[in-house]
Amino acid sequence: MRLIFFLPLIFIACGYKPSVKYQENLLGNNIKSEVEIDIKNPRETIFLKDALNDAIYTIIGKNVCFENCDSIIKINPKSSSLVVLDYDENGYPILYRSIVSLKVTLIDKNKMKREYDVNGTYDFKIRSQGILNDEAKLNAYKNASINALNKFFAMIVKDGVKR
Repeated sequence: MRLIFFLPLIFIACGYKPSVKYQENLLGNNIKSEVEIDIKNPRETIFLKDALNDAIYTIIGKNVCFENCDSIIKINPKSSSLVVLDYDENGYPILYRSIVSLKVTLIDKNKMKREYDVNGTYDFKIRSQGILNDEAKLNAYKNASINALNKFFAMIVKDGVKR
């Protein structure tokens, strides 16, 4: 019974605030998302728009809006690549790393422009002497992009703490 009483007291006493509170310092409640479509990889960047909207709604609990927004998040995909990390005993690639680099521009609720360069990676295996198909490449791109978006939202928390 005492633990139930003291646990909230400990969090209040140490100044604990959820990270969403720090993000709120910069973002507000209504966020517009924009993603520049990469001509070389249109399928991947269309996914990136959906992933950003999903992250805004589910991870940070804000609304996606189209006009009269508190802040704007613009993403420009800089590069994406696949790197072979390991080979099997016959010399066939079996372990890959997908790397995605994004340039993110945030115009916060005070109309201050902030720029972030974030990278995301995702390691995945294929079976020995297997073929790396388009579905596996797209899945790797998606996971690396989500990793990069998570890093971006962590940077917003850091900047929100500074305010």
